[in-house]
Amino acid sequence: MTNIRTAINDNVNGATFLSITTSTDPRLLGGKKNPHKGHVQKVMCGGNVMIFQNKNIHGYEAMVKRRLESEGKDPASFEMSDRQWGTRIPNTPFVEHKGEYYLEVIFLHTGETHFELDGKLISKRNVRGLPVKAVEGVQGGLSDKVIIRTFKVSSIRSLVINGEEFTDLEYK
Repeated sequence: MTNIRTAINDNVNGATFLSITTSTDPRLLGGKKNPHKGHVQKVMCGGNVMIFQNKNIHGYEAMVKRRLESEGKDPASFEMSDRQWGTRIPNTPFVEHKGEYYLEVIFLHTGETHFELDGKLISKRNVRGLPVKAVEGVQGGLSDKVIIRTFKVSSIRSLVINGEEFTDLEYK
């Protein structure tokens, strides 16, 4: 097993771009009666993200303010809120919540995605109970939104940082 904290701490100082492959449980409608509940995984391969250690500045806040300014809007109009869940581990891109660890990223570009039913490929249209895509919130009127995603470490299949791939990850 590869310690994800060591992989990131040894390869990131401040902010960096990386590629991430994840396998997550999608939210499905229909409750316990849905036969796909607990059997379907959404797999994203090669998503492009940016991570911040937030040692001197908060990377998300700085990026939102830069984008507001570039759009001719007042960066002071953006006020960052507290996290809605979990506790950010200082000077890292990690969040702890109820004994689980998560990697917080700024999402730049989705990689290739597909769905698997009990490990076998299934068409998205055949997954029962997938909800309609939710509408993103507002960020002080920002057109080019800064999208945060937080992935449970156990759902990360691999990371590529500076050309080096890390697989079989755990947080310890």
